[in-house]
Amino acid sequence: MNVTYGYNCFKMKDLMIIRIIWSIWAIPWVLLITALFSSIVIMCGLLGMGDKKLQPLAALWARMLLLGTGCAVKISGREKLTPGQPYVFACNHSSALDIPVLFRALPSNFRWIAKKELFRIPLFGQSLRAAGYVPMDRSNRRASMQSLADASARIKAGASVVIFPEGTRSRDGRLGEFKSGGFLLALTARQPVVPALILGANKILPPKLVFIRPGRIEVRIGRPIPLDDMNLKQRDRLAGQVREEIIKLHN
Repeated sequence: MNVTYGYNCFKMKDLMIIRIIWSIWAIPWVLLITALFSSIVIMCGLLGMGDKKLQPLAALWARMLLLGTGCAVKISGREKLTPGQPYVFACNHSSALDIPVLFRALPSNFRWIAKKELFRIPLFGQSLRAAGYVPMDRSNRRASMQSLADASARIKAGASVVIFPEGTRSRDGRLGEFKSGGFLLALTARQPVVPALILGANKILPPKLVFIRPGRIEVRIGRPIPLDDMNLKQRDRLAGQVREEIIKLHN
């Protein structure tokens, strides 16, 4: 079943001139605020501040980035989460804005698994490592398994972890098939999986564009899925169940 996350990426009314004009302000703001907070996080890390204590800085970065780019975030379903309980959040992925949006929507103590290329970006990549985020090399199975082990260690230390089961950003606004590898993390750590749906981010900043425009993004958080009766061999079943729950959140 193909599902579009709320909006098509491109509509006639989405005039490129509006994006270009708004981006004259928004792009320098994103670069400035990201460089500033990356530098602060790196310095705090060098001074011995642990990654958990750095998470409020990441949340503040996200808040200021979204505020400066004119992105309002509506959140529903957060009451379904138990405070202090680690989760594996499984989210759709259709825009570079998804990460700051999740910092606004989810409990503050979480880490995310990101493609290794992000960790090569000057300043930003170093800040990701300092804050305890986990690089993933999808082309190397051994490195991927090590990344899952690192993420599992974060969960055992009390943090939640965010995964994007599609593996990459959707190019056409449709919910892709889920890869089961990320669900090994949940099954190994024995922590509930929470489906989450991001609506509208791909309308504000589509994958193939660098020009942004203001708008509203909605995050819908589903009910945690317990793993009591599942084992590692059932990761495909779990992936399918989580995908169906995300489709229900859309409807």
